[in-house]
This record gives sequence, structure tokens and C-alpha cells, in this order.
Amino acid sequence: MHSIPARPAPKVTAAHVRTLLGSSVEHPVLYISYGEGTESELDVWSAEQVFEADIVITRATAVDLLGGEAPDGETVTAFLQGAQQAVDQMISVKDL
Repeated sequence: MHSIPARPAPKVTAAHVRTLLGSSVEHPVLYISYGEGTESELDVWSAEQVFEADIVITRATAVDLLGGEAPDGETVTAFLQGAQQAVDQMISVKDL
């Protein structure tokens, strides 16, 4: 019996946040896209096209937490830690 290697969590960046905030799709979300094996990445797409369990945050929630649609760099940087914790937790649960 061999063990499956842990899936590394993708890193949330300011670019992901800016892409989410600037997205033109209806009901955009930042979500985890799972590839083959242990691969995963973050992407932005419409909530209707994504499994709910894979959604990290909706654009509406991000706007609320960031205080608007055009937050400054300091606000985005502070936001990244919480977003990364959410992604880390989602990846660890997915691997169970």
C-alpha cells in the first residue's frame, strides 16, 4: 500500500484578487481547479459553472471584505493571508 502525496495548496496572489474584482463574468468567484494527480490552481469563473465546494470566495464577499471594488495594495496584502488560509484548509479537506 503506498500513500498518496499531499496536494500542495496554490498560492493566492494580488493578481488573483484583482482578476476576481475585475471579472466581467456574471457572479464571478475565485475557485480551486483540480488537475490530475496532485495539481491544483486558482482561477476565476462564473459561480454557476463551478462546484460550490471548490469556491474560495465570491466577488461580492471580496468587495465587502476589501471595502470596495478598488482597494489599495495594503488592503489587498492584508486580505491575502485570510484567503490563503481558506485555500490551505480546502486543500487539506479535499485530500482526506
